[in-house]
Amino acid sequence: MKRLGTALHVVQNKLIVQSEQVVGSETSIPRTNSWVVDQKRTRVGKVLDIFGPINRPYIIVRPNRDVDAAAHVGKKLYIDEAPGRDSKWKRLRS
Repeated sequence: MKRLGTALHVVQNKLIVQSEQVVGSETSIPRTNSWVVDQKRTRVGKVLDIFGPINRPYIIVRPNRDVDAAAHVGKKLYIDEAPGRDSKWKRLRS
């Protein structure tokens, strides 16, 4: 689990997250469609888009249908790095 950043706002039912300070390499910037989880490892949603300054970008998170996006404002969110069924399915498919 890698810290993504702090959820700032909800805009059109999408969370705007300000990421942690990026130091050094680009690998700390998450990929689109990466799973976003809270501190309890409950899936909040997926990374939809990344924009803003390179050293501290903003991330748009599309929440899952059963998640109240406003409940996560002001809280720390994380990227779930554990491989799941989705990545296995993509490997078998390609």
